[in-house]
Amino acid sequence: MTVIGEMGDAERRAALAAYASGRVRVVVNVAVLTEGWDHPPTACVVLLRPSSFKSTMIQMVGRGLRTVSPEEHPGVIKTDCIVLDFGTSTLLHGSLEQDVDLNGHEGTGEAPTKDCPECGATVPLGVTESPLCGHIWEHGEGEPAAPLGDFIMTEIDLLKRSSFRWCDLFGDDAALVASGFNAWGGVFFLNGRWHGVGGMQRQAPHLLAIGERTVCLAAADDWLNENESDETAHKSRRWLSQPPTEKQLALLPAEYRQDFGLTRYQASALLAFRFNRPAIRSLVFGAADTARAA
Repeated sequence: MTVIGEMGDAERRAALAAYASGRVRVVVNVAVLTEGWDHPPTACVVLLRPSSFKSTMIQMVGRGLRTVSPEEHPGVIKTDCIVLDFGTSTLLHGSLEQDVDLNGHEGTGEAPTKDCPECGATVPLGVTESPLCGHIWEHGEGEPAAPLGDFIMTEIDLLKRSSFRWCDLFGDDAALVASGFNAWGGVFFLNGRWHGVGGMQRQAPHLLAIGERTVCLAAADDWLNENESDETAHKSRRWLSQPPTEKQLALLPAEYRQDFGLTRYQASALLAFRFNRPAIRSLVFGAADTARAA
Protein backbone atom coordinates (compact mmCIF):
# COMPACT_ATOMS: atom_id res chain seq x y z
CA MET A 1 0.00 0.00 0.00
CA THR A 2 1.36 3.42 -0.98
CA VAL A 3 0.44 6.67 0.76
CA ILE A 4 1.24 9.96 -0.97
CA GLY A 5 0.41 13.60 -0.34
CA GLU A 6 -2.15 13.80 -3.14
CA MET A 7 -4.41 11.15 -1.54
CA GLY A 8 -7.70 12.34 -0.11
CA ASP A 9 -8.25 12.19 3.66
CA ALA A 10 -10.77 9.33 3.43
CA GLU A 11 -8.52 7.27 1.15
CA ARG A 12 -5.52 7.83 3.42
CA ARG A 13 -7.48 6.87 6.54
CA ALA A 14 -8.68 3.70 4.82
CA ALA A 15 -5.14 2.78 3.80
CA LEU A 16 -3.74 3.31 7.30
CA ALA A 17 -6.68 1.44 8.84
CA ALA A 18 -5.92 -1.54 6.58
CA TYR A 19 -2.32 -1.47 7.77
CA ALA A 20 -3.35 -1.17 11.43
CA SER A 21 -5.73 -4.12 11.12
CA GLY A 22 -3.09 -6.34 9.52
CA ARG A 23 -4.83 -6.66 6.14
CA VAL A 24 -1.87 -4.75 4.67
CA ARG A 25 1.61 -5.70 5.89
CA VAL A 26 3.70 -2.94 4.25
CA VAL A 27 3.02 0.79 3.79
CA VAL A 28 5.19 2.87 1.46
CA ASN A 29 4.99 6.64 1.86
CA VAL A 30 6.62 9.61 0.20
CA ALA A 31 7.40 12.19 2.92
CA VAL A 32 3.88 11.77 4.38
CA LEU A 33 4.35 9.56 7.45
CA THR A 34 7.83 10.79 8.37
CA GLU A 35 6.47 12.38 11.56
CA GLY A 36 3.18 12.82 13.38
CA TRP A 37 1.91 9.29 12.71
CA ASP A 38 2.34 6.18 14.85
CA HIS A 39 1.37 2.53 14.78
CA PRO A 40 3.30 1.06 17.76
CA PRO A 41 3.40 -2.58 16.49
CA THR A 42 5.52 -1.41 13.54
CA ALA A 43 8.83 -3.25 13.98
CA CYS A 44 10.62 -2.69 10.67
CA VAL A 45 11.50 0.57 8.93
CA VAL A 46 12.99 0.62 5.44
CA LEU A 47 14.79 3.82 4.38
CA LEU A 48 14.80 4.13 0.59
CA ARG A 49 16.19 7.65 0.26
CA PRO A 50 19.16 9.52 1.73
CA SER A 51 18.43 12.08 4.41
CA SER A 52 20.34 15.37 4.44
CA PHE A 53 19.87 15.85 8.19
CA LYS A 54 20.13 13.39 11.05
CA SER A 55 17.00 14.82 12.69
CA THR A 56 14.97 13.74 9.65
CA MET A 57 16.51 10.26 9.77
CA ILE A 58 15.63 9.97 13.46
CA GLN A 59 12.03 10.99 12.72
CA MET A 60 11.73 8.31 10.03
CA VAL A 61 13.28 5.57 12.16
CA GLY A 62 11.12 6.70 15.08
CA ARG A 63 8.03 5.31 13.35
CA GLY A 64 9.25 1.90 14.46
CA LEU A 65 10.58 2.75 17.92
CA ARG A 66 7.27 3.06 19.76
CA THR A 67 6.67 0.55 22.56
CA VAL A 68 3.53 -1.59 22.50
CA SER A 69 0.84 -1.43 25.19
CA PRO A 70 -0.37 -4.99 25.95
CA GLU A 71 -3.87 -3.66 26.66
CA GLU A 72 -4.12 -1.84 23.32
CA HIS A 73 -2.47 -4.61 21.28
CA PRO A 74 -3.01 -7.95 23.08
CA GLY A 75 -0.83 -10.74 21.78
CA VAL A 76 1.66 -8.40 20.09
CA ILE A 77 5.19 -8.88 21.43
CA LYS A 78 7.70 -6.30 20.21
CA THR A 79 11.27 -6.49 21.48
CA ASP A 80 13.18 -4.63 18.76
CA CYS A 81 12.95 -2.72 15.48
CA ILE A 82 14.81 -3.66 12.30
CA VAL A 83 16.05 -0.73 10.19
CA LEU A 84 16.99 -1.48 6.57
CA ASP A 85 18.82 1.52 5.12
CA PHE A 86 19.10 1.60 1.32
CA GLY A 87 19.47 5.37 1.21
CA THR A 88 22.87 5.75 2.94
CA SER A 89 21.44 7.86 5.80
CA THR A 90 23.16 5.82 8.51
CA LEU A 91 26.42 5.95 6.56
CA LEU A 92 26.23 9.74 6.43
CA HIS A 93 24.97 10.42 9.95
CA GLY A 94 25.88 7.33 12.00
CA SER A 95 23.54 5.15 14.03
CA LEU A 96 21.10 6.41 16.65
CA GLU A 97 23.33 5.05 19.42
CA GLN A 98 26.18 7.39 18.49
CA ASP A 99 24.62 10.58 19.86
CA VAL A 100 26.62 12.35 22.56
CA ASP A 101 25.03 14.85 24.96
CA LEU A 102 27.44 17.74 25.49
CA ASN A 103 25.99 19.01 28.78
CA GLY A 104 22.62 19.66 27.18
CA HIS A 105 24.03 22.06 24.57
CA GLU A 106 21.80 22.44 21.55
CA GLY A 107 23.01 24.18 18.44
CA THR A 108 20.90 26.53 16.35
CA GLY A 109 20.43 26.72 12.60
CA GLU A 110 21.33 24.10 10.01
CA ALA A 111 24.31 21.84 10.61
CA PRO A 112 27.28 22.73 8.32
CA THR A 113 27.97 20.28 5.49
CA LYS A 114 30.36 19.83 2.57
CA ASP A 115 30.27 17.98 -0.77
CA CYS A 116 32.66 15.19 -1.68
CA PRO A 117 34.72 16.22 -4.76
CA GLU A 118 34.71 12.62 -6.08
CA CYS A 119 31.19 11.22 -5.56
CA GLY A 120 29.26 14.43 -4.78
CA ALA A 121 27.84 13.10 -1.48
CA THR A 122 26.78 15.76 1.03
CA VAL A 123 28.26 14.95 4.43
CA PRO A 124 28.65 16.72 7.79
CA LEU A 125 31.50 19.21 7.85
CA GLY A 126 33.55 17.24 10.38
CA VAL A 127 33.64 14.00 8.32
CA THR A 128 37.17 13.14 7.17
CA GLU A 129 36.33 10.16 4.93
CA SER A 130 33.43 9.86 2.47
CA PRO A 131 31.25 6.88 3.50
CA LEU A 132 30.30 6.33 -0.16
CA CYS A 133 33.53 6.46 -2.16
CA GLY A 134 36.24 6.53 0.53
CA HIS A 135 37.65 9.95 -0.41
CA ILE A 136 39.94 11.28 2.34
CA TRP A 137 39.91 14.99 3.12
CA GLU A 138 43.34 16.35 3.92
CA HIS A 139 43.78 18.62 6.90
CA GLY A 140 42.18 21.96 6.10
CA GLU A 141 40.39 20.71 2.96
CA GLY A 142 36.71 21.59 3.16
CA GLU A 143 37.35 23.39 6.47
CA PRO A 144 36.47 20.46 8.74
CA ALA A 145 35.28 21.20 12.23
CA ALA A 146 37.68 21.06 15.15
CA PRO A 147 38.03 17.62 16.75
CA LEU A 148 35.70 16.82 19.62
CA GLY A 149 37.16 17.50 23.04
CA ASP A 150 36.78 15.47 26.20
CA PHE A 151 33.45 13.79 26.82
CA ILE A 152 32.09 11.01 28.96
CA MET A 153 29.54 8.41 27.83
CA THR A 154 27.58 6.69 30.59
CA GLU A 155 24.92 4.00 30.72
CA ILE A 156 21.71 5.09 32.44
CA ASP A 157 20.66 2.79 35.29
CA LEU A 158 16.91 3.21 35.71
CA LEU A 159 17.02 1.49 39.09
CA LYS A 160 19.32 4.20 40.45
CA ARG A 161 17.51 7.09 38.78
CA SER A 162 14.06 6.04 39.98
CA SER A 163 12.36 7.99 42.76
CA PHE A 164 11.36 4.63 44.24
CA ARG A 165 13.53 1.79 45.56
CA TRP A 166 13.20 -1.43 43.56
CA CYS A 167 13.40 -4.59 45.65
CA ASP A 168 14.69 -7.90 44.29
CA LEU A 169 12.06 -10.10 45.95
CA PHE A 170 13.78 -13.46 45.76
CA GLY A 171 17.43 -12.60 45.08
CA ASP A 172 17.45 -13.95 41.51
CA ASP A 173 16.74 -10.68 39.63
CA ALA A 174 13.59 -12.22 38.12
CA ALA A 175 11.01 -10.31 40.18
CA LEU A 176 11.46 -6.65 41.14
CA VAL A 177 8.81 -4.61 42.96
CA ALA A 178 8.66 -0.97 44.05
CA SER A 179 5.93 0.36 46.31
CA GLY A 180 4.37 3.68 47.25
CA PHE A 181 1.46 4.61 49.51
CA ASN A 182 -1.26 3.94 46.94
CA ALA A 183 0.41 2.24 43.98
CA TRP A 184 3.02 -0.40 43.26
CA GLY A 185 4.94 -1.48 40.19
CA GLY A 186 6.73 -4.69 39.29
CA VAL A 187 8.76 -6.35 36.54
CA PHE A 188 8.76 -10.13 36.18
CA PHE A 189 10.81 -12.43 33.94
CA LEU A 190 9.22 -15.44 32.20
CA ASN A 191 10.16 -17.45 29.11
CA GLY A 192 12.86 -15.07 27.94
CA ARG A 193 10.76 -11.88 28.26
CA TRP A 194 10.13 -9.27 30.92
CA HIS A 195 6.64 -8.15 31.89
CA GLY A 196 5.85 -4.77 33.47
CA VAL A 197 2.87 -4.73 35.85
CA GLY A 198 1.29 -1.87 37.81
CA GLY A 199 -1.37 -1.90 40.49
CA MET A 200 -3.30 0.23 42.96
CA GLN A 201 -4.81 -0.54 46.34
CA ARG A 202 -8.07 -2.49 46.00
CA GLN A 203 -7.81 -2.47 42.20
CA ALA A 204 -6.86 -5.19 39.75
CA PRO A 205 -3.30 -4.79 38.40
CA HIS A 206 -2.56 -3.91 34.76
CA LEU A 207 -0.09 -5.39 32.31
CA LEU A 208 1.96 -2.34 31.24
CA ALA A 209 4.62 -3.68 28.87
CA ILE A 210 6.24 -6.84 27.51
CA GLY A 211 9.74 -7.19 26.10
CA GLU A 212 13.14 -5.93 27.20
CA ARG A 213 13.92 -5.36 30.87
CA THR A 214 14.59 -1.64 30.42
CA VAL A 215 11.29 -1.06 28.59
CA CYS A 216 9.25 -2.88 31.23
CA LEU A 217 11.09 -1.21 34.10
CA ALA A 218 10.51 2.23 32.54
CA ALA A 219 6.79 1.47 32.09
CA ALA A 220 6.41 0.31 35.69
CA ASP A 221 8.37 3.30 37.00
CA ASP A 222 6.18 5.64 34.91
CA TRP A 223 3.11 3.99 36.44
CA LEU A 224 4.39 4.75 39.94
CA ASN A 225 5.24 8.34 39.04
CA GLU A 226 1.77 8.86 37.55
CA ASN A 227 -0.03 7.50 40.62
CA GLU A 228 2.28 8.72 43.37
CA SER A 229 4.01 12.04 44.10
CA ASP A 230 7.57 13.08 44.89
CA GLU A 231 6.48 13.55 48.49
CA THR A 232 5.11 10.02 48.85
CA ALA A 233 8.21 8.62 47.10
CA HIS A 234 10.43 10.45 49.62
CA LYS A 235 8.34 9.27 52.58
CA SER A 236 8.26 5.66 51.40
CA ARG A 237 12.06 5.64 50.99
CA ARG A 238 12.33 6.47 54.70
CA TRP A 239 11.02 2.97 55.33
CA LEU A 240 14.42 1.66 54.16
CA SER A 241 15.85 2.54 57.57
CA GLN A 242 12.82 1.47 59.60
CA PRO A 243 11.86 -2.04 60.79
CA PRO A 244 8.61 -3.61 59.57
CA THR A 245 5.44 -2.95 61.55
CA GLU A 246 3.75 -5.63 63.63
CA LYS A 247 0.86 -5.65 61.17
CA GLN A 248 3.22 -6.25 58.25
CA LEU A 249 4.92 -9.12 60.06
CA ALA A 250 1.56 -10.68 60.90
CA LEU A 251 0.63 -10.70 57.19
CA LEU A 252 3.95 -12.13 55.99
CA PRO A 253 4.93 -15.83 56.07
CA ALA A 254 6.56 -17.01 59.30
CA GLU A 255 10.10 -17.19 57.85
CA TYR A 256 10.15 -13.43 57.31
CA ARG A 257 9.52 -12.80 61.00
CA GLN A 258 12.98 -14.20 61.72
CA ASP A 259 14.67 -11.92 59.17
CA PHE A 260 16.04 -9.17 61.39
CA GLY A 261 17.42 -7.28 58.36
CA LEU A 262 13.98 -6.89 56.82
CA THR A 263 12.93 -3.25 56.38
CA ARG A 264 9.49 -1.70 56.31
CA TYR A 265 9.95 -0.92 52.61
CA GLN A 266 10.92 -4.49 51.72
CA ALA A 267 7.94 -5.75 53.70
CA SER A 268 5.67 -3.37 51.77
CA ALA A 269 7.01 -4.66 48.44
CA LEU A 270 6.63 -8.29 49.53
CA LEU A 271 3.05 -7.69 50.65
CA ALA A 272 2.17 -5.94 47.40
CA PHE A 273 3.38 -9.05 45.57
CA ARG A 274 1.76 -11.47 48.03
CA PHE A 275 -1.67 -9.83 47.87
CA ASN A 276 -1.60 -9.58 44.07
CA ARG A 277 0.26 -12.79 43.22
CA PRO A 278 -2.69 -14.62 41.58
CA ALA A 279 -3.50 -11.60 39.38
CA ILE A 280 0.18 -11.10 38.48
CA ARG A 281 0.54 -14.77 37.53
CA SER A 282 -2.63 -14.55 35.44
CA LEU A 283 -1.37 -11.48 33.56
CA VAL A 284 2.16 -12.78 32.96
CA PHE A 285 1.24 -16.37 32.04
CA GLY A 286 -1.76 -15.13 30.06
CA ALA A 287 0.49 -12.84 28.02
CA ALA A 288 2.82 -15.76 27.32
CA ASP A 289 -0.08 -17.96 26.18
CA THR A 290 -1.49 -15.20 23.98
CA ALA A 291 1.92 -14.64 22.38
CA ARG A 292 2.28 -18.35 21.61
CA ALA A 293 -1.22 -18.46 20.11
CA ALA A 294 -0.53 -15.39 17.98
